[in-house]
Amino acid sequence: MSVSRKSLISTFLAGGLLLSLIGATPASAAPTIALSINGVVISTASVSTTPASVTVPSDNSVDAVDAVRFFLTNVDAGTTVTVAATNSFIVPALSTTLNPVRSNAGVTSANYNVGTGTTSEFFAYTRSTGLGTITISNGGSTYTFYLRGTAGPAYTIAYTPNAKPFTSTLVKQSVKITDVFGNAVVGVTPSLSLINLTSTTPTSSGADGTSEFTLTYPSAAGKSALSVSIPAVDVIGLDPAVKAISTFIDVTDANGEIAMAAAAVAVEKAARTADKVAADAALAAEKTARATEKAAGDKALADEKAARAADKVATDAALAAEKAARAADKVAADKALTDEKAARAADKAASDKALATLTTRVATLTKQVADLKALYNKLAVKFKQKTIK
Repeated sequence: MSVSRKSLISTFLAGGLLLSLIGATPASAAPTIALSINGVVISTASVSTTPASVTVPSDNSVDAVDAVRFFLTNVDAGTTVTVAATNSFIVPALSTTLNPVRSNAGVTSANYNVGTGTTSEFFAYTRSTGLGTITISNGGSTYTFYLRGTAGPAYTIAYTPNAKPFTSTLVKQSVKITDVFGNAVVGVTPSLSLINLTSTTPTSSGADGTSEFTLTYPSAAGKSALSVSIPAVDVIGLDPAVKAISTFIDVTDANGEIAMAAAAVAVEKAARTADKVAADAALAAEKTARATEKAAGDKALADEKAARAADKVATDAALAAEKAARAADKVAADKALTDEKAARAADKAASDKALATLTTRVATLTKQVADLKALYNKLAVKFKQKTIK
């Protein structure tokens, strides 16, 4: 059976494609992350209850014992490893003599470009005894790890002495000891230096770094002194250590203080009594003055009301007189108007009578003229004279 060259080529190509598909790697492989501290492998840090434990960099240098080394392998070339820290810090390398890494050098987020390789490395440390987290993201995968710091040596002491204690009293005292970053230092007790005092031995009382002791103050009033100290050494680059707190104490007699306080209270009461007497007198005087002012005000108001009443009577009388005068004026005006009207009527009657008489007279004269004219024309005709119209 013969096989064509074209068929063989197609078969080889299909087989090669199948082999390439079978042997192909995923588009994004999950990296392998190894943790260690100073060369010791850490395998439990992915659980918050079993975090990686490191010492805080109390000497201001991030060394191998202070940091967790994160070493990633099988990282896809060309990708970026993203790291975020909470209550912790990230550095790319540890401290060396030539390149020191100080306690404030870390950052809380960083990106590491893998480039052409397949590995990535960084370190994480903390300045706190609280729980910290490191979150790593790469190729679509996210991983969370936990770390916790252990406190450094005693560096700072905090203590507040009693200002003015009484004689023969026993008073419990508290001292708090912390490291350079403020973390409680457990199990360390301070040293005491006492003058005119006695004390119990300080004991560490809890996980908060507190130590307690009881002072007994002397039976006689006077000066005492106390110094509380720890063996601390200043760290270069950080705040100086608070190694000791020393104070002078005024020990006072309770009975004397009570007597002085009672005397002060008596003086204060007397002053307050005097103040009250003066205040009562001032109040009484003020009340009397206010009563006098009120009486004067009431009298002035009454006088004003009487004056207003008198003014009203006078005004009413003036108004009545004005009204009477206006009424009399109206009567006189009405009479004058009536007389004027009567005079006008009499004048009109006389005028009308004169006009009637005149009219009658004109009519009589007109008739006489007409009669004379008729007689003249009659005679003119008779004597052949020109007539008149």
